[in-house]
Amino acid sequence: MAPQKKDWAVEMAKNGRWPTTDEDFKEMVKQMDFLGLKGPYHPKNAYPGSPHMNCRRPTAAQVRKEAKFASERVLSDWNTLRRIVERNAETLEKRWMKKTRKKQKELLLQAWPNMSPTHRPDFEAYRVENTGRHHWGLSKFQEAFKWPSINQQDLSSRSLIIFINNRARNPPSVFARADIDATRLGSNGHWIPEQDFLLGYTMFMDGAKTETYGKLVSWDDDKDAADLLFSQRQFSPGEGLRVFELQEKIYPFLVKCCELVLHDLVEDGSLLDGEVPIPSETSTAAAKISEPSSVTEILPSLATISAEAPYRLPANLDLERLRSIVAARLSAAEDNLWLLREDPGYFADTIMDWSEHRNDRLPDTRGQPHPTGPQTTQFWERVIRNVIAHAYTGFETWSLLHRSVNRLCALKEKYKNEISYDRQLPEEYLIAILKFKQLQYFIREPQDPRTINMHIRPINELDPHFHKPWGLLLILWDEQQRELFGLPQVIDYFEWIMQDPTEKKNLSPYMADCFADLAILSRALLEIDIYQPWAATFEDENRKHARKIMEIMSEATFQLNYLLHMDRVMLGITQLAMPKDGKFDYPIDKKRTKHTTEVMINAEKNLDLFWIKFDANWRRLAGKNIDKCMGDQNPGQSGQKIKRTAPWVEPVKEAKKLKVESVDLDVKAWTDSTSTNEEIPAKPSKQKVKTKKVSAEPDTKTEDTQKASLPPAAQPDKQPVFKVSPASLKVFNTLFFTPGSAGNVGEVPWIDFLRAMASTGFAAQKLYGSIWQFTPTNLDVERSIQFHEPHPEVKIRFTVARRIGRRLTRAYGWYGGMFELGK
Repeated sequence: MAPQKKDWAVEMAKNGRWPTTDEDFKEMVKQMDFLGLKGPYHPKNAYPGSPHMNCRRPTAAQVRKEAKFASERVLSDWNTLRRIVERNAETLEKRWMKKTRKKQKELLLQAWPNMSPTHRPDFEAYRVENTGRHHWGLSKFQEAFKWPSINQQDLSSRSLIIFINNRARNPPSVFARADIDATRLGSNGHWIPEQDFLLGYTMFMDGAKTETYGKLVSWDDDKDAADLLFSQRQFSPGEGLRVFELQEKIYPFLVKCCELVLHDLVEDGSLLDGEVPIPSETSTAAAKISEPSSVTEILPSLATISAEAPYRLPANLDLERLRSIVAARLSAAEDNLWLLREDPGYFADTIMDWSEHRNDRLPDTRGQPHPTGPQTTQFWERVIRNVIAHAYTGFETWSLLHRSVNRLCALKEKYKNEISYDRQLPEEYLIAILKFKQLQYFIREPQDPRTINMHIRPINELDPHFHKPWGLLLILWDEQQRELFGLPQVIDYFEWIMQDPTEKKNLSPYMADCFADLAILSRALLEIDIYQPWAATFEDENRKHARKIMEIMSEATFQLNYLLHMDRVMLGITQLAMPKDGKFDYPIDKKRTKHTTEVMINAEKNLDLFWIKFDANWRRLAGKNIDKCMGDQNPGQSGQKIKRTAPWVEPVKEAKKLKVESVDLDVKAWTDSTSTNEEIPAKPSKQKVKTKKVSAEPDTKTEDTQKASLPPAAQPDKQPVFKVSPASLKVFNTLFFTPGSAGNVGEVPWIDFLRAMASTGFAAQKLYGSIWQFTPTNLDVERSIQFHEPHPEVKIRFTVARRIGRRLTRAYGWYGGMFELGK
């Protein structure tokens, strides 16, 4: 008979007994988690005699006295900072930005001696102190864990001005929750002292007066005080005193920075002279810094925005931006499905990329291959099956996320007059948010190196550039570590590391793409997690509405009902998709001759044969076409005709060669034809897109010639003509190149592509990893589109540029004739 488990709530509260073994401690934590206890009210956070430090237990009178004194100091320093910025914001910004980075760091060290040198010093402190075994006890890097945003690397930039302006123009209460959340790693890891514990009281951190900022309220005097504490809309006494501890160093530091920059005004006593009203937000230096770039500029990357976030006002839920990002990623997932069926080169490249990132491809230390490595058909069956399964499950996941965020936008608008800080969200809206969070579990996590029964280790573990990215990947693979660090924080730090070219070279294009998807999902979760004060209640509400929330899973039709067929669908057809024998060679970037045309046609036939066999196997297993297994979320391009290369036709030589001005001589490198009709082919008008729906690409028999053969009544809307610079025209001529037309083709510098897209009315912004989002601003279209930056190269290969052109055609109806040289 199994021993009966102890009720640790009774053992600790009634009998005064605490766990004495690791097994008992884990069981206690499990029971307390089930009860929903948080912060200092969870015994794991104040467990004496364990690695979790014991805490101080002050009386209510002590807390009131300390809170009053701290509140007076913080508000006094804030008022001083506010007065300085009111009178000297413009001068302060100009002087700071004129200083060299070296001078800026010297000034920062004067204001805060021994300031942490690097970005996310808490992560670096953890890496230094946790060398192969769990670190117990307080860290020697206390400031790194308590004030991770106070570091030389981030603040020796415009971030200091952002920090000063936002803190000066908003009361400290606005930043109370953000300040304590910044200590997440140190608090969760118990590497900083535990917060004080006082049961039966809530500390209110509101307003800009000592009577309200740091007010201690007994649960006996206010029936709502306990609920406000447990829902984290207000603070425990220990949390409130920790906030004061943090802010008592932040505000004097910012005041000191101002005094050092404006030292002459301090010396002559004019720093606080005069009565200057606070300027309107649009005219302040802070507003100018945070103002979005021009609609056709390259916008700051999400990595930059994330790095500046600790110095700005705490963000709130931005569903419209989230919808734009998810919609663009859904479009990319649709294009991926289409390209796998249409483009033999893309299909082969994708298969090879996936194959090169499997552990069973690695030889062992004796040089022996894995028993089911690349030399076997089983290996390629697994790779090809995973590529196809990932493409369809990825499409379904992004489709569900897009539908879910659309639902959230509609409900937020529906209940906008009922959403109030002092009460819970309307139930329909709340459940929709919790369903959106639940959907994140459908996405694949990065491949765990321990999934194959082999010991995987780097060739050179002494390489100093190995430990940072590898350590973060290990955190991502470990659920407890992800909970400790926080997924968005790990993603932001990983993205920051990859800004270093030396570190970035260690990341393959395939891994950069995988990381980008994970980062987008992390960003979506972060948007929900910062939806305060309600985000603090989502864990409890998730338990209350578990049955309704799980209903969202039934919408994942393919993954629930049909994904299992992937185990058998490749039987007998794997050899048709293996890319090793050259069957998918696709020389689209080579000179168009009879030979290259035949090679391209042969590759297309081989790809078509595989998909015909695949679809036949799938229908036999599932009873219907794979696109019909997606429920009501069919790919937008389902049923369209795939573009194929026309048979070679010998060019007709002309009796007399015509002189055509502006025709580039390099055209002969791309076609044997001398016909002027082929050099400047007619371009059809394409359908202009005015909504988010993917535009269908007109059926064509060949990519070499396109004819506008529709009768006048059936002609689609005429597309606009863009006047662009010579460099941008060269970019678009490459993207939409047609063999036989005039112009050079080749690699396209990424920066030229960004500028070319911006010149047509798109705002370009780097998201995470290699993904860039292009959002229309001056165009008669709504949907955004995403492309991957080439890595590690800085130029887009012609084959990839051609795929980008096809995606632009499918999305917006664009073609080469729309772009002309501007004056």
